[in-house]
Amino acid sequence: MMAQKIEIFSPASGKVLPLKEVPDEVFSAGLMGMGLAIALDGSDWNIYAPLDALCSAVFPTGHAVALRHAGGLELLIHIGIESFREEGAFKKNVVENQQVMKGQKLISIDPAFFPTQNPLVIFTLINGVQFSFETNYKQVVSAGKTNLYTMY
Repeated sequence: MMAQKIEIFSPASGKVLPLKEVPDEVFSAGLMGMGLAIALDGSDWNIYAPLDALCSAVFPTGHAVALRHAGGLELLIHIGIESFREEGAFKKNVVENQQVMKGQKLISIDPAFFPTQNPLVIFTLINGVQFSFETNYKQVVSAGKTNLYTMY
């Protein structure tokens, strides 16, 4: 249980989809924790820190980043399905063990790698079941502006 409440904002802009609609069983079955997916709307091709945290991992291709809040909450932001195969599609703007601030750009996506369909941004609270929380989001979210969750 956290000593203070933590506001968690959207890392991307677009339409919210439940995890069960993600075409990857690891996410749709909740194996990576509770959360949601965001179908990018194409207005912004960047992924932002949803809260102040430590960047605990950045995957080599840049398709995913893990964050750890000082209160113990762990989060994963994963871009696309099978996107780890897209060499050069992502620019990492952070490194492992770097402290990040809410709204800081984490990853930039090259839209040329996704010409027919914008990638899903999958956002999970890896150990979210250990915390009390409120769900605050609506059907459409804006990066850094829409509050997704309040954790206690």
